[in-house]
Amino acid sequence: MDIALLGVGHLGEAVLAGLLDSGLPPAQIWATALPAERAATLADAYGVEVGTDNPSAVAEADVVLVAVPPVAVGPLLSAIGPHLEPETVVVSLAAGVPLAKLTERLPKGITAVRAMTNIAARARRAATALAAPEGTDLTEIEDLFDRIGVTVIADESMMDLITAVGGSGPAFLYYLADAMTNAAVDGGMDPVAARVLVDQMLLGACLHLQDSDEPPAALLDRIATPGGTTEAALASLDASNVDEAIRAAVAAAAERGGELPGG
Repeated sequence: MDIALLGVGHLGEAVLAGLLDSGLPPAQIWATALPAERAATLADAYGVEVGTDNPSAVAEADVVLVAVPPVAVGPLLSAIGPHLEPETVVVSLAAGVPLAKLTERLPKGITAVRAMTNIAARARRAATALAAPEGTDLTEIEDLFDRIGVTVIADESMMDLITAVGGSGPAFLYYLADAMTNAAVDGGMDPVAARVLVDQMLLGACLHLQDSDEPPAALLDRIATPGGTTEAALASLDASNVDEAIRAAVAAAAERGGELPGG
């Protein structure tokens, strides 16, 4: 499978790094980035062909991953359309651009797919959701994204919500990590030690959650000993309506996903 990765920014680079780490040969990837200096830097760093010309990059691609901002998706698809092979699958990683918009910018017969992934792709721990027109065989695309994490198939109507939870979700965790690290430092802890402790705690907790069949609420109950420190912390979070704040944050992100100027 030959892949063109168009628009290697932060997310695109994470996907690129994850795919290469998974064992995908560099010779099977063509990428683009702007400006030319960044393209050269990426080529040196990853050993793949990186240029600035999107039509050239897609000329022999079986799969095209579009990682440009939503507003740039439409013009890019119009530019590369005439250069696509008839069986090429075009996968948009952009938030908020519906399948109908993708399809109308592509030649007839080209398959369009929406994907929402996240920057954990770099560590091959991404959570990716795919949406495609009914009847589309997504086996190869699912296998591709399984290289960088876990992949699920979703109805397109869920993609804005998935963007909020899966795409923006890492930012929620980083927000928590930053707050906890700062709290430790404010209490007198060494900044480096605080960072190590918080990072490992979050990693261990996430791995435990992933390995457990129990819902998160049950795990909470298990460690919140009556009258203990964890119970005091949870009471403080409840008093501050943190649960409602998180739900509101997810809703805000999902709403914004539906408003993005894609097309």
